[in-house]
Amino acid sequence: MAQERTLSGPVIATRGRWSSEEKRIEVLIIGLLALFSVLMFYPFLWLVFSSFKTGADIVSIPIRLLPQEWTLSAYGMVLNPERANLPLAYVNSFLVTTGTVIAVLFTSSLGGFVFARLDFPGRRILFYFILSTTMVPFLTLLIPLYIVMKNLGLLNTLWGLWAPAIFSSFGIFLSRQFIYGIPGELYDAAKIDGCGDFGIYRRIIVPLARPLLSVLAIFTFLSSFNAYLWPLVILTDRDKMTLPLVLSRIADRFGAQDYQAVMAGGVLISLPPLIVFLIFQRNFVRGIALTGLKG
Repeated sequence: MAQERTLSGPVIATRGRWSSEEKRIEVLIIGLLALFSVLMFYPFLWLVFSSFKTGADIVSIPIRLLPQEWTLSAYGMVLNPERANLPLAYVNSFLVTTGTVIAVLFTSSLGGFVFARLDFPGRRILFYFILSTTMVPFLTLLIPLYIVMKNLGLLNTLWGLWAPAIFSSFGIFLSRQFIYGIPGELYDAAKIDGCGDFGIYRRIIVPLARPLLSVLAIFTFLSSFNAYLWPLVILTDRDKMTLPLVLSRIADRFGAQDYQAVMAGGVLISLPPLIVFLIFQRNFVRGIALTGLKG
């Protein structure tokens, strides 16, 4: 007992010392993360304030964050249908992106359920074949896709943007890994109760896979909304162009003199992905954690 009493003092002191050192390390890490966050956020903040500047103010030296003269002329340029046609580009982008997200969520979750729970000949080989397509660069598929869209009569249409993106091999892989983590007893119990495979998918798998679907929806939204190369190849009419194409045309048309128009267009195009991420941020983090732990 005497020995325990003599040791208790140093043990408590050591624990208190380590706890104070851990707190200092935690404060240091938080401070570094906050500093890096400010450094990463500064370019976007400069983009927002530059959209309210004049062209001369943007290129002035030294560089200033806040505008010397606040003006909305840049937004008037990019929102004028006769000059940039940005409102119509918003409609086109949202139509294509919404259709792509809905299609990918359905095909990926259904494909993941099939490969995770259903047993059929060649299942493993077919899954590996689908997975191998993720390693194929898109540039190698550009000409074959163009020929297919031409034969289908989908060139210069929004359907031509949507059709190649309705299946996602990455989404199928992600869904399969997540659904593997769902207890198989739920599937067996539903089969005993007489529920069919599609009923199990609709009533059990989809509700439990909401965190995964949120992650996949954000990835798909960003990929489709920011797509540039494929729309550039397939679209020719000005009235059917999406936001990235219109922004590039704003840069080509106004970039020599009206830099503020490019900044305003960049702000308007950046808002939808930012809003989507802020809305689904909690589900995004939760889905990433669950997807990494399961499977």
